[in-house]
Amino acid sequence: MKKTFLLLACASMMASSAMAQMSLVKEVAKVAGSNKVEELQTALSKIQPALTNPETARDAQTWFVAGKAAFGLFDQMQAHKQLGQEVDAALMGKTLMDGFNYLQTALPLDSVKETNKDGSFKLDKEGNPKVKTKYSKDINTLLSGHINDVYSFAGECINEQKYDMASQAYNYFFNLMDKDFAKSAGIQLSAEDLAMTKFFQGFAQYYSKDFVNSYKNLTTAIKGGYNENNVNLYQTSAMANVIQGLVDAKDFSGAMRFLDDALVTTPDNSMIYDMKGFVAEQDKGTDAALPFYQKSVELDPNNADANYNLGRMYYNQASKIIVDNPTATTSQLVPMLQPIYEKALPYLKKAGEIDPEKGKDAKRLIDDIDYKYEQMGLKK
Repeated sequence: MKKTFLLLACASMMASSAMAQMSLVKEVAKVAGSNKVEELQTALSKIQPALTNPETARDAQTWFVAGKAAFGLFDQMQAHKQLGQEVDAALMGKTLMDGFNYLQTALPLDSVKETNKDGSFKLDKEGNPKVKTKYSKDINTLLSGHINDVYSFAGECINEQKYDMASQAYNYFFNLMDKDFAKSAGIQLSAEDLAMTKFFQGFAQYYSKDFVNSYKNLTTAIKGGYNENNVNLYQTSAMANVIQGLVDAKDFSGAMRFLDDALVTTPDNSMIYDMKGFVAEQDKGTDAALPFYQKSVELDPNNADANYNLGRMYYNQASKIIVDNPTATTSQLVPMLQPIYEKALPYLKKAGEIDPEKGKDAKRLIDDIDYKYEQMGLKK
């Protein structure tokens, strides 16, 4: 009896809590359309418990009211700012982003299947459950009315080096741009502006260390004709970071798939083959990497990394011969080593000519080859 009583008491308390939170939501709804900053701030503060209550958090009205209040507060602060009045810029940005969060949470909750008296779903002419909404039209209107605001906010975050926030804002912007309500409102970017915006989205993601999406968006920007702000260097670096992460995780096949996908759009990209060489080298060693480095140099003879790596592979082949033949005499090693060193030297020297920094690494190998030549009594 005691256990049953406790269970009933807990259930009663939960129901009471849910009713209290729903009552709170309705109370906040009355002031969510206010034009007073203080009232809207109070409304947003009051509704927070309802966003985490198990019952009210499943109700579209809860999130709609919160989103409406957040956008209302943002609009009022925006109006004050345009009048030259001082506003809390950080709060203003957070409120805008919160508004998007709240309203986009509300949308799927607002799609409710209609039921018959017996509990079965009402069906349309095609046999699919009928769906009714209550807040979606207002939600879409609020979202479409603030697309330009989130676009501007993303740019401000870039300028202030708040890259995580900028990345999130650009994600909101492009998600909204794909919605029917945005298209019907005529909100769109020109091809040139789209490419530029994709660059800044990829740029923000790069500094947020979201390298996969950074690479994708920077690639889209380049394909759209964008060629400013070192976009190619950022794209290459983003790809390199993706590959390094996959290699560190020993996901060599995943790294190769990523690079193969990249080659679909840029089949003659020397840097991608250089990275394939790196992956193959880490996975299976020198012999597996060699063809990729050769292809990289073939595609771009002035790729310093590829020249260095190809020369290094030949150098490694020679080193393996020395290790695998510990009892061989110098005269026996000469015919095995010299042809390989002769292959390595031009690429190592070329790497240094192209990139002095890369030349420092190449010089260490060249100096060692010079030493080996002296030991073998050979002249270069």
